[in-house]
Amino acid sequence: MKIKNQNQRKKWFALSTLATSLFFVNQTSFALQSLDDSALRSVNGQDGISISTTYDAIDVQQFYWEDDAGRGSVGATNTKLRAIAEGFKVRQSNASTLPLGTNYQINIGSNAGKSGVDFNISSDPSLITIDNFKICDTETIARCSDPVGTLALQTSSPLGITFKTRDGLFSKTSQSSLVLGLKNINLYLGQVDASNQLNQLILKNLNFNFLGKGVMYVDDKEGLRIQTNAVGTANALTTDKPSGTLGYVDFTRVEDSGSAALTAHTYSDSSGKATNAGLNLEFMTNKNVVNADSNTRYAIDSNTKSPVGANGLIRLGASGRMVNGSLQVRGITSGTLNDPVIGTGQYGSPNGTNIIGKANNGASATPILGGNVIGNSGIAFRMKADFTTESDMMLDTNMDGTLSADEKKNATRLEIGGAGLNTYGFEFGNLTGLQAGSRGTFDSGNIYINLADTKSILIPANYVFQTSRFGNGQFLTGAADYTQNIHTGTGNTNPYSIILAVRGAEFQAISKQGRFTNSATYNPAAGYQPIIEHDGSNNTTNKLNTWGLALPFYNLNANMAMYGTSVDASTVYAFDKNGVKTAIGSGNTPRLGFSLAMSTSGIDRDASFVPQGNKTTSILVVDGGDNDNNSVNGVQPTNYYIGLRNIDMLLKGAGTIGVEKGSFNASLKDMLIVMAAELAAGYLPGSTYKTCAQLASATGCATRSVAPANSFALNDDVLLGLKLRIGGDMDLSLIPNNEYKSDGTGNSLIIAGDLTLKGTGNTIQISDPTDGSTLGLDNLSGKMAFNNSIVIGRHSSGEGMVGFNTGLTFNPAGTNGTGTNAEKIAGVFRARDINLYPPSTGAGARLGEMVLTGGQLNSQLGIIPRN
Repeated sequence: MKIKNQNQRKKWFALSTLATSLFFVNQTSFALQSLDDSALRSVNGQDGISISTTYDAIDVQQFYWEDDAGRGSVGATNTKLRAIAEGFKVRQSNASTLPLGTNYQINIGSNAGKSGVDFNISSDPSLITIDNFKICDTETIARCSDPVGTLALQTSSPLGITFKTRDGLFSKTSQSSLVLGLKNINLYLGQVDASNQLNQLILKNLNFNFLGKGVMYVDDKEGLRIQTNAVGTANALTTDKPSGTLGYVDFTRVEDSGSAALTAHTYSDSSGKATNAGLNLEFMTNKNVVNADSNTRYAIDSNTKSPVGANGLIRLGASGRMVNGSLQVRGITSGTLNDPVIGTGQYGSPNGTNIIGKANNGASATPILGGNVIGNSGIAFRMKADFTTESDMMLDTNMDGTLSADEKKNATRLEIGGAGLNTYGFEFGNLTGLQAGSRGTFDSGNIYINLADTKSILIPANYVFQTSRFGNGQFLTGAADYTQNIHTGTGNTNPYSIILAVRGAEFQAISKQGRFTNSATYNPAAGYQPIIEHDGSNNTTNKLNTWGLALPFYNLNANMAMYGTSVDASTVYAFDKNGVKTAIGSGNTPRLGFSLAMSTSGIDRDASFVPQGNKTTSILVVDGGDNDNNSVNGVQPTNYYIGLRNIDMLLKGAGTIGVEKGSFNASLKDMLIVMAAELAAGYLPGSTYKTCAQLASATGCATRSVAPANSFALNDDVLLGLKLRIGGDMDLSLIPNNEYKSDGTGNSLIIAGDLTLKGTGNTIQISDPTDGSTLGLDNLSGKMAFNNSIVIGRHSSGEGMVGFNTGLTFNPAGTNGTGTNAEKIAGVFRARDINLYPPSTGAGARLGEMVLTGGQLNSQLGIIPRN
């Protein structure tokens, strides 16, 4: 490791009397930089240690993380893999004129016979770059996968960590506090394409800025655990307030580093400066970047502090207070554990198994060395929390039993919208659980991170797909569908990959108060106008929104693998916003090898849940308008819903991804999508019906009925059932188009691509919710192109609106008159069998078939909510 200009410009220590005495008793001679009068005055009366350093640059030849893993490649002689970062450099940030520097402060104190620690570290803005990131083995002659590209981290605000304890470093009962201030960070992944152009995927203004109060301890089974509540302490919904045993986590909004040049709209601080979410993820792309040096590669606009030339894909954010939270980090070893049991009609629970199976290669399913993919040095972590609403007493910071307007503003809010400036978005508020009177919750599930040398891994089987009848008496999935290929090669060596596996994640939150939002703007295009906001406090027309969107998911299991690779540029494609498909180029081009498998459960069916139907995977629009004022119980929210509920889903595919031509492009082979869902409309569980159960007078109601607590486990609200299985090869592009433009376009996420169906199992079936009678479009084949977009925009009335635009082209070669005759014939879209299945098991009756030789199907759905 080499540090340039290691002689610091300023370096000073402040020691207590006891520390100074021990310092000289145990040492003989020291050379310390002298302190001038000014420096002495700045530390007068302080205890502990304070160190301030500055430096010009840091260069490290190599960092690596070594993992003990199962080996599937022929020739492996040990079980060690390394993730290696080469050419690690730290330089001055392009977004700041401050010199590189870090400040450290450590204080130790005592109270009532207990000693505590006060530790603070802050680092000035910097640019950290990595020339190559790759995964290698540790054999005598090391073999490595291709590099994933160049990586960089650039900050425009200081980063800080403050940690305070009152009883040692670890305690299950004594409350500590942690401030983690990761603010305004830009992360870059760069790839040089076949045309020698540098393209980047950028995570702009990454924030992870929170204050947490709770306990931290180490357990022999749980590892390192940080949680808001003292061990064994519960947090009730309606009565509990913050205390020495009940803590919380606040994700605090962050001032945008370019706020001096920006006009704040929806989100601003008390001085009117633009802010971003405390947890902020903004995905952007940048094409044809000047690749001369770090100054041009990571250039920052001097006014907005944004990456020069970048365009936004999508933004996700979260702010506010969360309770009942915990974070767990531990090591993991799979030892000699067996694979999950997955067979037809079986549910493959991952508990007590090796999680993702045994290492193998494209020529043999037998591990070469080490057995289980997860070896003996993996990393596992888990994070969970409950959300707060504006009536939650955990917002009561003054402990007076009432909630001020400022305290209510600290309720949890989630955001989605366009990344960057001059865009619109949507905010989810009043987040509750599916059951009335419960908090909304998030649980990451168990997350495992490992290096891997294998072609395939396993994902848990879905209960509904493996046990429910599907049309002709078969099941939607078989055991083979739960084997996920990381790559498509057939040889006996694998590209080394990094795997992230998720087991049992869930997001159980129903938003009953949504609003459209306006991002900060900078020299907006002509015609740009902000959306009128209705949020009950900071609004134009003093209207409180009484509607929301719900996107809960339950029992999400996923595997994601990534590795560096190089492919023939003529076999991978990018689409423009008009759906036109072009090859990336000619010759080899670097890409990121990518494989994803993901499944959800539609509803909890475990008998331990009472009632069943506490948790769901759904996409719902919620109307929370008030019932009439004649209820004996006062005004009650209606809580109507309509949408797709109880969605069981399996999605998997392997291929490569790149960021050529300014888009996020994916080429996935042997992709599979399986889904079962219900189209339903009704009342959320526990909601008060609008109609009277019994009339007490001409103007009032004696009682009102409520929706059953297990209504999502019943068929009463279901209009129809939908099941599908689609498999084939897909190419697609996510095209940035978020910023409002002078021609009125923008504010949309465009998804364009095509799908070639493969195999004989492709089908779409619609069923009756009462007796299960089913109409099936079976044995689908052919090719389709799609050009879809999700638009958040401004209606002419000034209200916000969301639009879903769908465009399907059947047999694109035939419809557009392109391609060979063979391609036109192969692209014909065909349902070879239209079947009608009776309620009970049976072969059903074939009604015929359907063929579409070409044509287009377009639809537009615009939603303008009314209060």
